[in-house]
Amino acid sequence: MITAMEIRNQQFRKAVRGYSEDEVRNFLIRIAQDYENLYSEYSKSKETIQRLEQELSRYHRMEETMNNSLILAQRTAEDLKSAAKKEAQLMLDEAKRRISDILMVYQEIIKRMNVFNTELKAQVTGQLEMLEKNQRKIEELADFFYGRDLKEIMEKLETVTVGQDQHG
Repeated sequence: MITAMEIRNQQFRKAVRGYSEDEVRNFLIRIAQDYENLYSEYSKSKETIQRLEQELSRYHRMEETMNNSLILAQRTAEDLKSAAKKEAQLMLDEAKRRISDILMVYQEIIKRMNVFNTELKAQVTGQLEMLEKNQRKIEELADFFYGRDLKEIMEKLETVTVGQDQHG
């Protein structure tokens, strides 16, 4: 690539009927300046493009990292959700088992209380039958002792005395 310096220092041979040296030199100076400006802009543009490409590459890496992080976060969230569901199911199963155990204990208690009540009722019934039997005997004895026959015997006994002739 030709440089601005080469344009400025370019020498042409002289010819008899050639162009005006001053015009050619001024034109070359202008071209060299324009070329310098264009080359400077080109260099700056090239640097900007390189810098932007580096930034773009960095942003692509960041985007890839963020996508990977997002995927990892989603997987982690799904894993946590799954683990939480499993734990909740285990807790629910354990609670159901405990409730079942407690219900079985209560059922056993109810069975035992029914057996106890049946036995107690049998005992109380037996005791009531004995009380009723005793009451009937007491009533029989009361009828005997408070009855008319015993009263007559007692009255006759009062009239009996010792030493009296009983014949007569």
